[in-house]
Amino acid sequence: MPLAAVNAIDPLHVADNLPPPALEGRPVRQSQELRSSQTRALLCNTAVDLLAEVGYERLTTSLIAQRAAVSKGALAHHYPTKDDLLVAAFKFLLERWQARREDFVKRHGNDATMEDLLRYLWRDIFGRTDYIASLEMMLAAQHHPELRTRLQVVLGTWTVVRDRMLLQVLPLDLPTEELSAFLQLNFSVLRGMALFRILENDDQIEDMLHMWIAMTSNFLAKRAKRRNPAPNTHP
Repeated sequence: MPLAAVNAIDPLHVADNLPPPALEGRPVRQSQELRSSQTRALLCNTAVDLLAEVGYERLTTSLIAQRAAVSKGALAHHYPTKDDLLVAAFKFLLERWQARREDFVKRHGNDATMEDLLRYLWRDIFGRTDYIASLEMMLAAQHHPELRTRLQVVLGTWTVVRDRMLLQVLPLDLPTEELSAFLQLNFSVLRGMALFRILENDDQIEDMLHMWIAMTSNFLAKRAKRRNPAPNTHP
């Protein structure tokens, strides 16, 4: 209950100036729920940051608790195992990406170009430090079957929503199978650029992105020309 509403209660009708039994505990419960939500978000955000910094193998729940300034007991209360926390952190990261994608769709409607899309994907997803955290989780999942299964479930739902939203903002007139391959090819190239930047420096990234934009735009233009050939003007 808002503080103003509590203050509005007539103390003459409340024994010892305490809240009536019907209201007792309600603000406390809301506060606990809010604190729990904030703690979970803090732990997930910290796990993402540390994954990018130290990698999966060196990441421990103790390190996460220390960085987040949360007790080990509180962390274990919310996430009993490291995998529980990583799955939650993965969902947290996907929700963050979803918010960025929704902002992109809101800004461009259904009038984006291929360049708009690729620059958004690099700027807001693949080119960010938190994408390295997602790679760490996916690579770790190769050797941890249970973690892999849990991440696949989360990712499977998210990729459907992702692709639908991207095609909403940039309708691509390609056959279904070719469309899927085209999207995956773009994701793979951007993923490779993210890995390249880890090993090399940033000097060539903008040139690489510019070249890829030109190549994909040329590919789409050729496909459109093939589907809609110019009319024959010869007699």
